[in-house]
Amino acid sequence: MMAKSVKTSDELSERFEAAFNRIHNYLKSAVKQADSDAFIELLHVGARKHASIRKHLDELKQFAKLRNAIVHEKTEADYYIAQPHKEIVERIEQIDTVLSEPAEALSIASSPVYIVETDTPLLQVLDIIRENGLAEYPVYEQGRCKGLLAGTEILTWMAEHEADGKIDLNGITVKDITTERDEDSIAFVKKEANIFDVEYTFEEYQSNDKKLEAILITPGGKSDELPVGMITSWDLIKNNDIIMDS
Repeated sequence: MMAKSVKTSDELSERFEAAFNRIHNYLKSAVKQADSDAFIELLHVGARKHASIRKHLDELKQFAKLRNAIVHEKTEADYYIAQPHKEIVERIEQIDTVLSEPAEALSIASSPVYIVETDTPLLQVLDIIRENGLAEYPVYEQGRCKGLLAGTEILTWMAEHEADGKIDLNGITVKDITTERDEDSIAFVKKEANIFDVEYTFEEYQSNDKKLEAILITPGGKSDELPVGMITSWDLIKNNDIIMDS
């Protein structure tokens, strides 16, 4: 009976160490600009940029202490002085899964994506809004994305061109409303991208004091491809549990 108990405990330690090492490898690949590959260093640098790491920061710091006790106080090849509880092993394996097998970006994206051209009449755009109720539309010109048309832009333009309670929309196109487009306000990712890729892209823009209005998911992650999905910052917020798990 005792031998079976020791074997079970050793198996838990081995599972814990294996999960810890997988998380460490993930941090090495995901965290940039760290001074070293040390687990705690990667953890703190990564937490500043990745909400998924920040969510599990305190737990992972405690797991690092336990891992050191398991590894450095191991007296024989098959004997550990420190042993993790089953619940701890299951928890670190759960976090390992969350970090190493993130959901696809398309799982939180709006789809299908309705696009407009720079020469699309505003009256037609209003019909599109009325039909599907969406507030943002990628703007394309000659097969290439030029930016994003938001409902607030349309309202602003209407307010500026209202006269005696009337607004003449005849002949007005998307280009007239969005005379200056900031193409850098939209980023592109491949169809195979995961939610961590999306999270990282938004946080990179934020760290560089740039505003990212949306990420378009295209087959090859290029601006001259039609989008199969669109993710805004609001999509990240409302899908926070999917991205970080619990």
